[in-house]
Amino acid sequence: MTRTAPTVESLAEEMASRWAVGDFVPAEEFFDRYPTLRDQPDDALELIAEELNLREDYARPTGAAELELRFPEWAALVRALHDCQRALGPQLAPPRFPDPGERLGEFDLHSELGRGAHGRVYRATQPELADRPVVLKVGPMQGAEHLALARLQHTNIVPLYSAHDYPDRRLRALCMPHFGGRTLEDILGRMRVNSDRLANGRDLMDMVALPAARSGPVWGYLGRAGLGEVACWMIAGLADALQYAHDRGILHLDLKPSNILLAGDGVPMLLDFHLARSPLAADEPAPSWLGGTPAYMAPEHRDAVEAVRAAGRLAAAVDARSDLYSLGLVLREFLDATGESRSLGLDDILGRCLAPEAEDRYAHAADLAADLRRHLADLPLRGVGNRSAVERWRKWRRRRPFAFPLALTLAAGALACAGFAGHVLRQIDRAELSRNEARLHLVGRRSAEAKDAVAVAEARLEGLPFTNRLRSELREIRSAADKLAVARRLHDFAERLRFLACDGQLDPERAGRIAEECRAVWDRRGEWLAMAEADGRTDLLDIGVISAAMHVRSAKPSERATALAAALGQLDEVQSEFGPSVALEIERENLRRLTDPSRAIPLERAFGEPVTNWERILVGRALLAAGEVGPAVRVLEPAARTEPGSFWANFYLGSAHLRLDRSPEAVAAFTACTALAPQAAWCRFNRALAWRKLDRPDAARADFRSAVELDSTFWPAHREWAALELADRQPQAALEQLRLAEAAGAPRADTAYRRAVVQLALQDRVAAREQLEACLSLDPQHAEARSLLSKMDGGLK
Repeated sequence: MTRTAPTVESLAEEMASRWAVGDFVPAEEFFDRYPTLRDQPDDALELIAEELNLREDYARPTGAAELELRFPEWAALVRALHDCQRALGPQLAPPRFPDPGERLGEFDLHSELGRGAHGRVYRATQPELADRPVVLKVGPMQGAEHLALARLQHTNIVPLYSAHDYPDRRLRALCMPHFGGRTLEDILGRMRVNSDRLANGRDLMDMVALPAARSGPVWGYLGRAGLGEVACWMIAGLADALQYAHDRGILHLDLKPSNILLAGDGVPMLLDFHLARSPLAADEPAPSWLGGTPAYMAPEHRDAVEAVRAAGRLAAAVDARSDLYSLGLVLREFLDATGESRSLGLDDILGRCLAPEAEDRYAHAADLAADLRRHLADLPLRGVGNRSAVERWRKWRRRRPFAFPLALTLAAGALACAGFAGHVLRQIDRAELSRNEARLHLVGRRSAEAKDAVAVAEARLEGLPFTNRLRSELREIRSAADKLAVARRLHDFAERLRFLACDGQLDPERAGRIAEECRAVWDRRGEWLAMAEADGRTDLLDIGVISAAMHVRSAKPSERATALAAALGQLDEVQSEFGPSVALEIERENLRRLTDPSRAIPLERAFGEPVTNWERILVGRALLAAGEVGPAVRVLEPAARTEPGSFWANFYLGSAHLRLDRSPEAVAAFTACTALAPQAAWCRFNRALAWRKLDRPDAARADFRSAVELDSTFWPAHREWAALELADRQPQAALEQLRLAEAAGAPRADTAYRRAVVQLALQDRVAAREQLEACLSLDPQHAEARSLLSKMDGGLK
């Protein structure tokens, strides 16, 4: 069966991606896969042109004669294409990599740390930021590694500071922090050479540690750990990082020792997400491209790569378990390099990681991390059954060094006490297991699960002697979980407000409800700060600022002056609590404008430059709320460029572009937001508005649908969806969306007015009048309804 060819743009993108990893695929492969391309000369020549460009980029040129032999049906055209490319000259030159000692943009390059087929890595500094040491990964301007990295902020993932394009050199530089250290590949090579001189983790750390790290917490552990323990500890941290990425829909797909950094302070970190992508389901068509390193691929990953080459369907899913197979191979290689014999328990963990069938492996990276840590703590494994009874006994003895002598003493003193002693020891052991589970939940910021585990542990200790230390640890964990839960509630509340802060169409009634909620939180700020500690400061600052604005926006005209005085007083409280800032000054002026529109102080430059990137975002938001959209863009664009992983920089920038009718730019910004926060309905909603302005109704419908699926109470999506259907001449569909909007909580008066508009489109003037009268009975001040009713009455006369 002839397959329908995708767009030539997507095929060109696939070709570029495959060339980027050394798979120099020619145009003929696509013609063989999609024979109909040969019947479309324009598309075929565009694909051939892409190959010619790539050949120049990767120094693999071809001649006109060879092209004519390959494509005889278009001999004259491909010769002209070849001649045109040669005439363009420098525009098609390969990327020009800088040398150490040169300056690239804002970076001074000091040395080259490594290079691959298509990129180089430099140690550099940023003079504009006090000579901050950084690492620059430089390669061709293609791929989406920077977008994947921007979403990932985890202790065990090398983060992305910023991305910089240099079109004159045809290069993109990814700026990342300089952590020192070495890759695991380098470390394993040295371990194999020096295995007779490596006794423990301290010897291994001597290879990588920065001087300042030798007194740090990681050094304290690694300095006394065996090499096998170091391997398990490292892989557990990397598994945590994978779980974080998997939770965000990102597979690494290229886990290997060269993509793992042991930083200068000993922390293991994942590198190189240039092959990252979302999971693939079984039996779906193979994607246009899929990469990986064959020696570290899971079986289903290798099969998927073959399916890509054959343009077939996937026999099995490629998901989180594929990454765990690769991580298991890395763990085995690390353990083999130590030269130490493995316990059966560790072999059982490896066996599950490396199971040929994905369903037999760990389902989640967090499960692997938990079992590795349980192995290190001599605790029973949860993900696999330890086959060795002797090893389980030894682990129990190591956990309880005094338990056996205590049991013997008790038995010798009074046989009647033996049963009680055994019961005490078993309960303490179980309580410690629950305590360790609580700690793992705390690390994963799962406060409810942590408190549940603490409650289980406390129940097991009820009435038992000699447990004061353990009870104290449990109280500390519960306190930390309580603070985490408070910080999460506060953050969730602040995040909801941030979506509304620059919404110029917010009705006064709703603004009033929001102001009351904010004020209730703000008045108890001391309690919130005490409960949430440092985690809550940024959120409380925003709550105080937004509360003041909502208070003024909700006031009746006759009450605006009083409301303004109260709001300015609240901003003074915010400044007293958190210190002065440019953002606060702009918020003050913005509030004054709400009550005195004649004020014309230009906000953009009136109060100085923002200091931090977060302050840029707050200033941009304040400018948006003031209606100064152009200045907001000028502030927010560098914020998003400096920190591409900032959700709010992208969201407010997208909102500004939307107001300026720059719909393509708005779509791009909100697409970044949907990648950074897939569960945020507002992102889909705003992107739908941008699609609608671009006259892309199907794309808009898809995003409206996603918004209401993510949040069933998100009535603005139903309301705007109704407007889309009405514009598309689908009045019945519009009425259905308005029904859903009202059911989700939309203001009844506004919904009645919009129904009237739809009824007029249906030529049902009687129904339209009924809806307008209903609207005015609910809201006598509804200007649009009164105006429309007046026009209808005038038409009847």
